[in-house]
Amino acid sequence: MNVVLSYGLGVDSTALLLRWLGEPGSRDFPLSELLVVTSMTGDEWPRTGALVERHILPRLREAGVRFAQVARAGRLQGEGIVILEDTDAPRRIHLRGAYKLSEEMTAAGTVPQTGGNRLCSMKFKGWVLDTYLERPAPKAARHAFGYESGEASRARRCAESMPGRLAFGFGRDEAGRARRATEYDTPHRRAEFPLIEWGWDREACERYIERVAGVPDWPKSACVYCPFALTSRAGRERSLSRYDTRPESALEALMLERRSLCLNPRGGLIAGDRLAELIAAERPEIARSFERALESMAHSVYEVKRIWLPRSGDPEKVGTVYRDLRVLETGARQRCEAMVRGMGEVDERAGRALPKREHFYVAGPAGALPKARPGFAAAWQRLDFEQLALGGELLFEPA
Repeated sequence: MNVVLSYGLGVDSTALLLRWLGEPGSRDFPLSELLVVTSMTGDEWPRTGALVERHILPRLREAGVRFAQVARAGRLQGEGIVILEDTDAPRRIHLRGAYKLSEEMTAAGTVPQTGGNRLCSMKFKGWVLDTYLERPAPKAARHAFGYESGEASRARRCAESMPGRLAFGFGRDEAGRARRATEYDTPHRRAEFPLIEWGWDREACERYIERVAGVPDWPKSACVYCPFALTSRAGRERSLSRYDTRPESALEALMLERRSLCLNPRGGLIAGDRLAELIAAERPEIARSFERALESMAHSVYEVKRIWLPRSGDPEKVGTVYRDLRVLETGARQRCEAMVRGMGEVDERAGRALPKREHFYVAGPAGALPKARPGFAAAWQRLDFEQLALGGELLFEPA
């Protein structure tokens, strides 16, 4: 295989793939040289998978194009990847993957972060694809990223391991991201941007999909709890519409957020704000269903310690944050909440100066696993703040 397309199932990469399949003049290679690869996070919207099965897989079968579906095998890279299917006659989309991103978020008691690099994409897509492509892709393969999550860091990694021509699925309105990707050009690898070369933006991709496949509203690829889908008003409206058609996905997202907020009141899904507040205001029936689900959900009593250390060279800004998480009890919600309330008031006298720390108990949905960085205890003791009293009141108040 000389051409590799990282197929993210969304609008951009679907339009790119459809044109390559249906218009020979849009490509300078035969389809026999094309390898399509998708890395499954395990939490993609089911409708996206259904659309791919109906409109894309038959075209891949007819053209005899090889399609590999892969996934991360576990939390550690040493556990490797799982090849869910690798065939030129695909008939099924394996959306559930193997080790799901939501399993990672549950165990960590957090949600994906919108600041900095998209670590969730790098870990569950970028690394998985790179690992898989070490096997079938030749050193001079052209690697096309047909979804928006392709980042410059991934371009750099591919440049190091797979010299050749690297094509990204950035649209016309993503010129800034394209420029950043070209910063990692090397004498052996040059970035290419087919959609930009065609002058296609997202609207053009949507129109093409509608004309060729008859689908006027091909969805953006995203996990059902993706915070990037919630960063804009339009994105929040799309997500709410999706939750209307599949309320159980809203409950999954709300449960991840609830657990995260219990352990860190700053850990909401909407750039730190709370999806629960949006759902309560816009979809009260879903909010009530979530409260009912919480009543029957196993809870845990968590002990949380957190340290904020100053940034090197700028002592007034946060550099590194360390957390020590312990699970003290697991059982019914009422029992765990009563246990926490009996522990007294929360002492929040950590102050604002860095370094600082906090220490509290909280009851929240079970699932987060104990974890502490090596050396946490020593770092905690080195801080000169007065020892905080172990708290009792729940720091998280339901929306």
